[in-house]
Amino acid sequence: LPKLTDDQMRAAFAEPIGTPRLAELARDRKEVVIIFDDLSRPTKTSELVPYILKELKEGGVEDGAIRFVAGTAMHPAMRLDEFRKKLGQDIPRRFPVFNHNPFDNCTYLGRTSRGTPVLINSEVMACDLKVLVGDILPHRLAGFGGGAKMILPGVAHADTAYANHHDVALMDDGTSDTHAPRLHPSVGFAKVDENVVRLDMEEGARMTGVDFIVNAVVNLKRDTVGLFVGDLVVAHREGVEMSRSHYATEAPGRVD
Repeated sequence: LPKLTDDQMRAAFAEPIGTPRLAELARDRKEVVIIFDDLSRPTKTSELVPYILKELKEGGVEDGAIRFVAGTAMHPAMRLDEFRKKLGQDIPRRFPVFNHNPFDNCTYLGRTSRGTPVLINSEVMACDLKVLVGDILPHRLAGFGGGAKMILPGVAHADTAYANHHDVALMDDGTSDTHAPRLHPSVGFAKVDENVVRLDMEEGARMTGVDFIVNAVVNLKRDTVGLFVGDLVVAHREGVEMSRSHYATEAPGRVD
């Protein structure tokens, strides 16, 4: 698929899915955090950020009220050169950019209905407008990436990530070997709507008060070929529908 044009990008932000425009959400907000994924994901964040900043400026947000947090989850911290690769040369000069620490400086918000303790980066929780930037790629636990996954595990404590990826994801029906637990049947690639891991992530993310997502579908050149902005769940689900066909490969038949 071809890369989206500037007009198509603008149109996605002008008509978000399931929420008002980001410019409207930004009015009267004091502190804004933009959470982005790391270099293990192909999102061309540097091409998406200018549209986000334009919306925030229109909503009356000054640059000094904006910070970026890398949703690295349990991945290694990013270096300055990696921030520049992901965000562009200018962003680390203009704005504070932080790595998430999954072992410290997290705020406890309670537990999900599945028992996951929700501890989220305190820098994130200090902001009253939260924007998530990522992509919607197939994922073996959450079905697809993007959406709430940028919060849990993106900026969550290690204990939160473990509870979601282990306690919620695995099942023990009494028939499996304790040394070889099985994934819950709702969990797996391209499984979303009933996926207990994804639903647990979304419940935890709702507890943080996420306002807006910016999720890309990309091609093999990492170009953005689909852009889904708006509500944490509704916009993500529309992106999933595109991703199902975009990333699908028909399995060959008659093989040995």
